[in-house]
Amino acid sequence: MTDQELDKKMSGVFFNITCAIFVFILYASLLPFNIVANSSELSFLDYVSVLKLSSLNVAQGQWIGHVIFNVLLTFSASLYCSLHKYRMTWVIIYLSIVIFGFSVEFFQMFVSSRGTSLVDIYANLGGMLVGFILWAMFGKFTLNALRHYLLHETLTIDFVKKLYLAFVIIIVLFPFDFYINKLQFQVGFATKEIFALGSDFVSVSSLASVLLLIPLGILYQMSAQRKKVIKKSLLFKYSIILLALELMQFFEISGQSSFISFFCKYIGFIAGLYIGKFLSLKLILHTVVKFRHILLLFLPLFLWAALKLKGFSMNAGISLSDVATVIENTSLLPFYYYVEVGSAEALLSFLFNFIIFLPLGGIYAIYKISKRNDSEQLFFNLFIIGIVIAVLLEITVLLWGLKRPDVTNILVSAIALPLGYYFTIMMNKATQNNAIA
Repeated sequence: MTDQELDKKMSGVFFNITCAIFVFILYASLLPFNIVANSSELSFLDYVSVLKLSSLNVAQGQWIGHVIFNVLLTFSASLYCSLHKYRMTWVIIYLSIVIFGFSVEFFQMFVSSRGTSLVDIYANLGGMLVGFILWAMFGKFTLNALRHYLLHETLTIDFVKKLYLAFVIIIVLFPFDFYINKLQFQVGFATKEIFALGSDFVSVSSLASVLLLIPLGILYQMSAQRKKVIKKSLLFKYSIILLALELMQFFEISGQSSFISFFCKYIGFIAGLYIGKFLSLKLILHTVVKFRHILLLFLPLFLWAALKLKGFSMNAGISLSDVATVIENTSLLPFYYYVEVGSAEALLSFLFNFIIFLPLGGIYAIYKISKRNDSEQLFFNLFIIGIVIAVLLEITVLLWGLKRPDVTNILVSAIALPLGYYFTIMMNKATQNNAIA
């Protein structure tokens, strides 16, 4: 494949991703599609008046989704533009994003219970700025990673390392509800304690902090030029990074920093470095495949934890009439939950389901590798498997917990399972080809 053909293929990938994000934002913005106003009754001047009169004191949970999706849109669109030599492409794409953002907010005036506000406009523009900054920082790196994948069907360990670091930051800081006014700062400093000692060392949160950072340490040590030497500069660097993340949590409405959480993350990272020092990825995969039966023994425990996370309760006294009432109030529209509870809480729910189903895809891949049948499965088949498992989990928490089924959770889960599968298969192929070891 020539460089010109490769750039054309990459351009098509980012064009399709950008268009898909455009369509999704339009769809999510117009939910629940209960149009209540006639377009002839509203003018552009009415739109401007509504924006002027709108309050700026809006909870972060209501607008953080605007920031996140505009970051993704701008980052993807910028990658597409960077593959074209014409500067006018940048102007056209960015003008399209701005006009699209204002148009979507205008259309929301016709949807009952939605409306529009100046905060949403600021959130859209802020998301564009962050997306452009991320492109400037990681755009070239992302293009090189995609080029490497299209040529070799594997990702470089350097890219995987940075991708996982981004994942860690998202998990730690989500839902990004930072203080944005003086009152929130005053309340935060009055009710929180910076780096609290914590009360429960042996907690699920502490264990999760350790487990979250172990893979990052492994990846960093495997990408080092001298794998048998742990750099002291790296230990110092990550002590600062993890301390900064912990401090940033204090400045979130829903966050709480603690020394226990910091030390658990740091211990997890150091443990990962030592694991990476003595083991290779090939050996780790071989060990996991060899002891896959032990992994399968923990699968019921993993699913039990997932159910508890989703609201499962055996002690809840639930009747069929209660279940019927919940079903009556359930919408089959994807992302309807996003509208009802606010973007922050909804995105957190989607993130939980993604984290639950990503390892399930990896476990299935380990099983296929053990059978020496690690050929790539059709995405559609894995997608259907994900839907079936997700539906069973949603029904379970409906019957034992009265949690309303959500179509979006099912779709997110169905996408996460194939991603976990493909990622594990890809890493296995990389070790066989000595791309990473």
